[in-house]
Amino acid sequence: MTDEKVLPAELFLEDLRRGLRDPKRDRTNHPFVQKALRGELTLRQIGGWLREFRSWADPSNKGIAVLWANTPDPEIRAALLENLREEEQGTSSQMGGGHVALVNEALQEFGFSLAEIESPDMLYESWAFYHWWEIVLTKRSWIEGLAALSLAAEQINPIVFGKLADALRKHYKVSDRALRPFDVHASEVEVEHGKLADGAIVRYATAAYTQDAVRFAVFHTADMYYRFFNVYQAY
Repeated sequence: MTDEKVLPAELFLEDLRRGLRDPKRDRTNHPFVQKALRGELTLRQIGGWLREFRSWADPSNKGIAVLWANTPDPEIRAALLENLREEEQGTSSQMGGGHVALVNEALQEFGFSLAEIESPDMLYESWAFYHWWEIVLTKRSWIEGLAALSLAAEQINPIVFGKLADALRKHYKVSDRALRPFDVHASEVEVEHGKLADGAIVRYATAAYTQDAVRFAVFHTADMYYRFFNVYQAY
């Protein structure tokens, strides 16, 4: 008996992509990004956004290891291991270190002290997003975690970070070294990480329950990520 709620794989993937383009969760056109492109933000506001990004991204990366351990597909597991090594060591991008190290250098140029950079304090939007990452990467099914990580985050990141890198080059006097955390997230490495969910969703999200769970994980991640972008207003 066929469950009419189940979408064909490719239609389901397109349904997810269409939902990610909804203006209320499309962070590629978030006011923060648009203001940066017009040169309307201070460098400290951009740096504050990056500091808050660091505050949840660094501990959340540990969740990729849990996702790797829970993933039954050996090909996907190998790609997740590469993803984790890139985050921690910069093995694929070869930009001179792990992503946190690149962010730390940029933040110092943006005027943040080492104490500010390494402080565990974070704004509510950052904490809430970190809390969700911890749940979806470690407590939900592996396909939900992978879809949230790859489709809702890493498939969108190259567009966002590419726009921010363009804004910094056009309107702000920063060194190439300070641009590295933006460039690495806009690079082909991040693009490849963003492709990981597509095949997995097509192969494994084939039941109504799984599709419902994946849909929620993807859209909730995108919603929370969009709200996180508002942290620039506090700086």
